[in-house]
Amino acid sequence: MMELFRKKAMGKLVPQLTRFRSGTVPRVMVWSRPFEGNAFWDSVFSQVKRGDCPMPCELVYDVRQRNATDAILIHVRGAKDSQTVRADLSPRDPRQPWIMLTFEAPPYANVAFKTRYENYYGLFNRTMFYRRDSDILWRHGFVVPKEDARILPASWVIPPLMEAVNRTRKLAVALISNCGAESNRLQYIKRVQAYAPVDIYGRCGNLSCGGSMYVWHNYNTSTDPCLKVAGENYLFYFAFENNYCDEYVTEKVYNLMHYPIVPVVRGAENYSLILPPNSYINANDYSPKELAERLLYLKDNPQEYEQYLEWKKYYQASTVGGVRIMCDLCSRLYDPEFYEHKVYEDFYDWFVGKSFCKAGMEI
Repeated sequence: MMELFRKKAMGKLVPQLTRFRSGTVPRVMVWSRPFEGNAFWDSVFSQVKRGDCPMPCELVYDVRQRNATDAILIHVRGAKDSQTVRADLSPRDPRQPWIMLTFEAPPYANVAFKTRYENYYGLFNRTMFYRRDSDILWRHGFVVPKEDARILPASWVIPPLMEAVNRTRKLAVALISNCGAESNRLQYIKRVQAYAPVDIYGRCGNLSCGGSMYVWHNYNTSTDPCLKVAGENYLFYFAFENNYCDEYVTEKVYNLMHYPIVPVVRGAENYSLILPPNSYINANDYSPKELAERLLYLKDNPQEYEQYLEWKKYYQASTVGGVRIMCDLCSRLYDPEFYEHKVYEDFYDWFVGKSFCKAGMEI
């Protein structure tokens, strides 16, 4: 999506399809076994269904309509094996891309069936994933220079709060409900707690503020009670990923960026590629004791702390989180190159091998 915006902003013409199998708007069929009910996908695609995306598309869920769709989106969480997918969607139309979708990193991508991805040889033509080598980049947010933010849909932009409402903010907060994450994030935070106060909300802590916030929950980042508690009452928030996989970044990084609070990140992404300079603290650079000392130092030196918020004068964060990212799929369906021949022959190598996930990270 952002690449499309950039091309327009630079004055370059972007070739687009204007006719599709269903008429002037592309149509995609969603295939998913654990979440067959339309309510789940209607929530995920809520902005698509409301027509809020820059480029519209339509959805169907009935496999009997597959021949009238321009692409098929396959949610791998529900794919017990490739034979099940092929049986449901046969006969296959070679002109119709089959798109792999997952909201998770490989270790959690299919907890329902523990699928062996080696069996997906030659199944997918396109991928919708968080890695940059995906055909459709699945990101929960992004940051652009202020001048580029003018071409974003209005609903994607929340004006940043430059000053805290609460002048007596506490040190740090974490929102965690998955207590057994392979990244050992909870263990790291508990070690930090030995040296500095960190409040933990969710099932992994003793504080509560609201419900869960997964990608399919149509929450508003500026009004959600948990995010407001964190953004208005703390100096730092811990945006630690549950999986330590290259480039894996979730909504945790972006959901609070419009608040005057500094993220403490921990994952396998090169954060300098996605976040403004001096806008975050990378826990990978510190031991738990060193991190606690750094946070306490900044709390006692407000002028240095404020430097971590200076980026808001020059950049705009788009907390696309939750459902808005599905608009990227609609945009790609207008691109003629999206329908050119391509097959992921060794899907296991691409999906698992090249994600470079690590379990049990040392602390």
